[in-house]
Amino acid sequence: MNIKNDFRNFCKEGKKINRYLLSKKISKEIYNIAKKYKNILMFIPLENEVNINELIKKLRRENKNIFVPFMEDLSFKMVKYSLPLRKKKFSIIEPLNKNKTLEKIDLAIVPVLGVDSEFRRVGFGKGMYDRFFANLKYKPKIVFVQIRPCISKIKVTDKYDIKGDEYISYKVRRKNGNRGYSNFFFIRSFGVSFSKKDG
Repeated sequence: MNIKNDFRNFCKEGKKINRYLLSKKISKEIYNIAKKYKNILMFIPLENEVNINELIKKLRRENKNIFVPFMEDLSFKMVKYSLPLRKKKFSIIEPLNKNKTLEKIDLAIVPVLGVDSEFRRVGFGKGMYDRFFANLKYKPKIVFVQIRPCISKIKVTDKYDIKGDEYISYKVRRKNGNRGYSNFFFIRSFGVSFSKKDG
């Protein structure tokens, strides 16, 4: 098993958390960023991801253009968020709308399992976000989000793993460009960090 998979499994472990409460707090932080942008790529959350459903509703009421992933082959296309929604493989929930948008997004809110010392994303291993951003002809601001902080002190990612501009989790908000993760603030029962000895 390679080190990225070790880290991925490490991030999946941990205590049960109050997803509702933590998602509410994290959503406030996301909103403080998202309110400044017009065209935003978000996601329809799985059970282990930050529940941003109420945030999506709020931003739509403020006339923001919200887009979400729609699975297509090994990647996804962006579609306008709309109701009703349906569940597909990998338990992914999507709108019935299949029409790819041609609009450029200003901001992308991207769920992660963890982030490494290169500020790159570790997800569930499907590579859909990596392929999507690799094919994008421009670069929006990318914000990684997760409920329980999971940070690797060492490099575990590859060059094709997407790099974020900012990271938000419970009691953690960090911009890329700062050195290392030494001043991340961790609550002992929530924040976890990974190193070779942990694997």
